Amino acid sequence: MAMQSRSLDRMERAELLRQVQMHQFAMHDLALYLDTHPTDETALEHFMQHKALCEQASEVYAARFGALKMEQTGTENGWAAWSNTPWPWDMEAN
Repeated sequence: MAMQSRSLDRMERAELLRQVQMHQFAMHDLALYLDTHPTDETALEHFMQHKALCEQASEVYAARFGALKMEQTGTENGWAAWSNTPWPWDMEAN
Protein backbone atom coordinates (compact mmCIF):
# COMPACT_ATOMS: atom_id res chain seq x y z
CA MET A 1 0.00 0.00 0.00
CA ALA A 2 2.81 2.42 0.86
CA MET A 3 4.56 1.68 -2.44
CA GLN A 4 1.36 2.42 -4.34
CA SER A 5 1.01 5.72 -2.46
CA ARG A 6 4.62 6.67 -3.28
CA SER A 7 4.02 5.76 -6.91
CA LEU A 8 0.93 7.99 -7.03
CA ASP A 9 2.88 10.81 -5.34
CA ARG A 10 5.62 10.50 -7.97
CA MET A 11 3.08 10.56 -10.77
CA GLU A 12 1.31 13.60 -9.33
CA ARG A 13 4.64 15.35 -8.70
CA ALA A 14 5.82 14.63 -12.25
CA GLU A 15 2.54 15.84 -13.77
CA LEU A 16 2.51 19.08 -11.77
CA LEU A 17 6.15 19.75 -12.63
CA ARG A 18 5.42 19.05 -16.29
CA GLN A 19 2.57 21.57 -16.20
CA VAL A 20 4.81 24.23 -14.63
CA GLN A 21 7.49 23.59 -17.26
CA MET A 22 4.98 23.60 -20.12
CA HIS A 23 3.56 26.99 -19.10
CA GLN A 24 7.05 28.40 -18.53
CA PHE A 25 8.05 27.29 -22.03
CA ALA A 26 4.95 28.90 -23.54
CA MET A 27 5.67 32.12 -21.65
CA HIS A 28 9.27 32.23 -22.89
CA ASP A 29 8.17 31.53 -26.45
CA LEU A 30 5.49 34.21 -26.31
CA ALA A 31 7.94 36.67 -24.73
CA LEU A 32 10.28 36.21 -27.68
CA TYR A 33 7.40 36.87 -30.05
CA LEU A 34 6.22 39.89 -28.05
CA ASP A 35 9.73 41.37 -28.21
CA THR A 36 9.22 41.83 -31.94
CA HIS A 37 5.41 42.28 -31.92
CA PRO A 38 4.73 44.34 -28.76
CA THR A 39 1.27 45.50 -29.87
CA ASP A 40 -0.16 42.01 -30.47
CA GLU A 41 -2.94 41.94 -27.89
CA THR A 42 -3.81 38.30 -28.56
CA ALA A 43 -0.26 37.17 -27.87
CA LEU A 44 -0.21 39.24 -24.69
CA GLU A 45 -3.48 37.65 -23.55
CA HIS A 46 -2.02 34.19 -24.17
CA PHE A 47 1.11 35.16 -22.22
CA MET A 48 -1.00 36.31 -19.27
CA GLN A 49 -3.10 33.11 -19.37
CA HIS A 50 0.02 30.93 -19.28
CA LYS A 51 1.47 33.09 -16.51
CA ALA A 52 -1.64 32.59 -14.35
CA LEU A 53 -1.72 28.85 -15.05
CA CYS A 54 1.99 28.56 -14.31
CA GLU A 55 1.59 30.36 -10.99
CA GLN A 56 -1.38 28.18 -10.09
CA ALA A 57 0.42 24.91 -10.90
CA SER A 58 3.53 26.13 -9.08
CA GLU A 59 1.52 26.96 -5.96
CA VAL A 60 -0.19 23.57 -5.98
CA TYR A 61 3.20 21.87 -6.41
CA ALA A 62 4.72 23.90 -3.57
CA ALA A 63 1.83 23.13 -1.22
CA ARG A 64 2.00 19.42 -1.99
CA PHE A 65 5.71 18.72 -2.53
CA GLY A 66 7.74 21.74 -1.46
CA ALA A 67 8.91 25.02 -2.90
CA LEU A 68 10.06 25.26 -6.51
CA LYS A 69 11.53 28.69 -5.90
CA MET A 70 12.73 30.59 -2.85
CA GLU A 71 9.78 32.96 -2.98
CA GLN A 72 7.47 30.07 -2.10
CA THR A 73 9.11 29.30 1.23
CA GLY A 74 6.85 29.86 4.17
CA THR A 75 7.66 31.37 7.50
CA GLU A 76 6.56 28.20 9.32
CA ASN A 77 9.88 26.41 8.96
CA GLY A 78 12.05 29.33 7.91
CA TRP A 79 14.92 28.63 5.56
CA ALA A 80 14.85 24.91 6.37
CA ALA A 81 11.68 24.54 4.29
CA TRP A 82 13.66 25.59 1.21
CA SER A 83 17.05 24.07 1.92
CA ASN A 84 15.72 20.66 3.00
CA THR A 85 13.42 20.19 0.02
CA PRO A 86 14.84 17.51 -2.28
CA TRP A 87 15.71 18.61 -5.80
CA PRO A 88 13.53 17.13 -8.56
CA TRP A 89 16.32 14.80 -9.71
CA ASP A 90 16.80 13.58 -6.13
CA MET A 91 13.14 12.56 -6.01
CA GLU A 92 13.35 10.71 -9.33
CA ALA A 93 16.18 8.53 -8.00
CA ASN A 94 14.04 7.17 -5.15
